[in-house]
Amino acid sequence: MKFSFLGSSDSAGIPVHNCPCIVCENHREEKKQNLSTCAYIKIDDTIILLDAGIEDISSRFDGNKIETVLLTHFHADHCLGLLKLRHSNDEINCFHPKDENGFSDLFKYNHSICYKEIKQFETIKIKNISFTSIPLKHSKNTFGYLIEYKDRTIAYLTDCSGISKESLDFLLTKKIDYAFIDACYDERKSLGNHLNYLQASEILDKMKVEKAYLMHISHTTQEYILQNNIELKYPYVKGDFSFTL
Repeated sequence: MKFSFLGSSDSAGIPVHNCPCIVCENHREEKKQNLSTCAYIKIDDTIILLDAGIEDISSRFDGNKIETVLLTHFHADHCLGLLKLRHSNDEINCFHPKDENGFSDLFKYNHSICYKEIKQFETIKIKNISFTSIPLKHSKNTFGYLIEYKDRTIAYLTDCSGISKESLDFLLTKKIDYAFIDACYDERKSLGNHLNYLQASEILDKMKVEKAYLMHISHTTQEYILQNNIELKYPYVKGDFSFTL
């Protein structure tokens, strides 16, 4: 099983259109980009998407069987790619938290996407991989996912401004090998729809994860880190990142 990120930025991506900050300028000079946070699992010849916010995701996986989409929530930067992917020749299951409105007209014109609402802490099994929904605090009803494959466990926790005691207590019952958590903001902002890197690090400390990472970074946060020579306790995922279990 291979776990990979297509992007690990916030909704603006990096570089941000016409932004002159050092982070965006460096990305332009190096001809790099960090897309909105989205990941996938490849097992055998099958793709399982964790969110689908990248607009051309259907083109990126053209020729691959997309078995399932595990949607964290219905914000545009996590489901925009479904607008094209729903025209796939294949039927694709999309598991998601309760949301009466969804995004755009995805529910009205679902085409090849079969939407399946799942409950809090519900476990589904796909290709011998277990996915358990973890309620997160955000501006929309949002799930993270605990992913269990053989004897390895991954916690994928985006987007969130916090984790409830119930969700954290559940995570603490697990031995987690890899954890990825939203840390969009820097320390100048402590309230909003996302965590800052200090708040996220405190949660990771409690979880005692073997390999822990921050994600959903914004260009302003990354610039603040560079300008102030800040040494983070946990590293950020920057752009493409993958590992094999």
